[in-house]
Amino acid sequence: MGYALKQYKNGFIQRFDKDGIIPYFTISDFEGLNYKENKFTNSIGIEIAYFVYFYQNYQKDKYIIFCPGIGPGHTAYLREIEKLAKNGYLVLTLDYTGCDKSGGETLLSVNEPTRDVHDLIELVKSGKDDFLAPFSSKEIIVIGHSLGGYTALNTINIHPDIKKAVIISGFIDVILEMKGLSHIPFSFLFSDIKRFEKKTNNEYAKIKNLKYLKNTNDDILFIHSIDDQLVPYKTSTALIYKKNRKENLQFLIVDNKSHNPNYTLDALKYIKETFGTLNKLSSDGTLKTLEDKQNFMKDKDIFKMTEQDEEVFSKILEFLNK
Repeated sequence: MGYALKQYKNGFIQRFDKDGIIPYFTISDFEGLNYKENKFTNSIGIEIAYFVYFYQNYQKDKYIIFCPGIGPGHTAYLREIEKLAKNGYLVLTLDYTGCDKSGGETLLSVNEPTRDVHDLIELVKSGKDDFLAPFSSKEIIVIGHSLGGYTALNTINIHPDIKKAVIISGFIDVILEMKGLSHIPFSFLFSDIKRFEKKTNNEYAKIKNLKYLKNTNDDILFIHSIDDQLVPYKTSTALIYKKNRKENLQFLIVDNKSHNPNYTLDALKYIKETFGTLNKLSSDGTLKTLEDKQNFMKDKDIFKMTEQDEEVFSKILEFLNK
């Protein structure tokens, strides 16, 4: 196995479940937020958990599909989901194959979430799900962060009826992402990743987002921080932003926000301090057991940790509502 493929598999091809240390929101953290959970079987026979969040005032003519980033399911984004719901949107989301409440031994590839989202959209359109049936012909907006940003971009690319997307810290192409992470400049060194993707998920591995973005009239908002180390700006959003002459492609480029441009600076500082201390105390043996680490985290303020930047979110809502 080549270095690039090994790095790719170590980062993406694994089972993602909660570790019992990092705190996550639950529905009880948001008074009045409605919640429904169900499962469906995707097109390769894996059981996928999906979730619907809404307040009673939600718009009936459209809904949002929120695509989570890599990790243990959608609850890592419940703060963002709740904020969208608070502003009148019904939000449909899911746990990908190999993540939290969904089946699958691992996430099969970075394109597997695209399959799961596509299959969920087909379920909605079919009218066979009792709760989702009223939305079978409604407008869909896709939003995603990181891997979810890539998934959302893939989704609007392959669904001509979807006309609006928000891509937060998302990569554009798998090989470009691996180039940015590894700092390996030569495309031929990533050929084993291309072969793996083609073998694992050929239908969605064929998606060409740079070509799509050059020609599309769809409305897309890209949000990215220049100092992002996980999805490097130079090998993702910058490639579109610098050459963009299209009014339908909008950009909110910030700095010093790392991989979470929608968080406040105070939230990012609190995250860095909290997990920096957790890692240090774990490394020096002060926190030895799972219980030790849970006790350290139990009094940490998850609302402070996920505080949303109102300026950024206002830009998102302005884009969604236009």
